[in-house]
Amino acid sequence: IVTFPLHPEQGHFRFDAGRVQGTPLMPFKVFVGEWARMNDQWGRFRTLLDSPSRVLETPRAVEPYAVFVGGKSIRAAAKSWGVPLIIAAERAWRGLREGDLTKLRKYAWFALRIRHPSARRTQAGIRDPNDITVLLDGNRNLGELIQAGLPIAKVRAYLLERIASGELEVPGRGWILRDLLWEIESEQAAQK
Repeated sequence: IVTFPLHPEQGHFRFDAGRVQGTPLMPFKVFVGEWARMNDQWGRFRTLLDSPSRVLETPRAVEPYAVFVGGKSIRAAAKSWGVPLIIAAERAWRGLREGDLTKLRKYAWFALRIRHPSARRTQAGIRDPNDITVLLDGNRNLGELIQAGLPIAKVRAYLLERIASGELEVPGRGWILRDLLWEIESEQAAQK
């Protein structure tokens, strides 16, 4: 559900019976209903949150926000609390609205360490300064690359393009794509 686009302008999808092994987690009508519910609720949270990957922090270890001491993404908080992501998003939204939480300029996807095959070219001295792939040597995570000066917008665009094309097959690519799209939508809305 979390990989479906929240605001599709057009397009189609198809489920093919027999291609996937196993038992469906829920009937199709329930699935679509849950997607619609998340879509409606996320619209309210987007007033303060650009993405469930956003890292939030609190200086006080007061419940329910103690999980954010030192900084934690909303996704990580959902796991710590043992609640669905939409419930964690609502708690985080309330915490931001009430001033108990603050946003850090970090996202959960900053922790990704990607080893791209073209990173080997740097060892041979071939390096295009505009090519992000040569920086993805697996030694530094994306957050470290951004701290070193790589523009966050460029990293987002790169990840979106390469994950959507199938070139990058990183674990959790569904939530990563979803969160990156939300972040870009939020930035575009703020610029208007």
